[in-house]
Amino acid sequence: MLLKSVDFQPSVVFLRGLSGSGKSDLALRLIEAGGLLVCDDQVHFERRQDKIFASSVEAIHGLLEVRGVGLLHVAVADPGRVRLVIDLVAREDVPRLPDFETVNILDVALPHFRLHAFDVSAVAKVHKALETVHRPDMVVK
Repeated sequence: MLLKSVDFQPSVVFLRGLSGSGKSDLALRLIEAGGLLVCDDQVHFERRQDKIFASSVEAIHGLLEVRGVGLLHVAVADPGRVRLVIDLVAREDVPRLPDFETVNILDVALPHFRLHAFDVSAVAKVHKALETVHRPDMVVK
């Protein structure tokens, strides 16, 4: 699941998680908050120098599967640069004060957070996590 945020700078947030972890639920809330979908489920990553770009595969371009509602047409973004990876985990697996972590996609290190998709504040947390990528001075060390 990839979402392109319209805040700060054009940035793609890559949501990962097991089936039922809340990827589509959080994606839907982020879309309602002004984000645009890049793709759902099948993603094409491309490395350009030290940057990772993501795009949708044509077969599912513009489609979002929403559990209990169905397969929906949603507004989509152009391919964009991935700036943040978020793993959606159980609430007890979210660190209270996380250390700075990265994950590698195509041998490029990207900032990484773990969040619980069903927290009421999940959308705000995604926005704040993305903001810390653009403004690392926000985080108290």
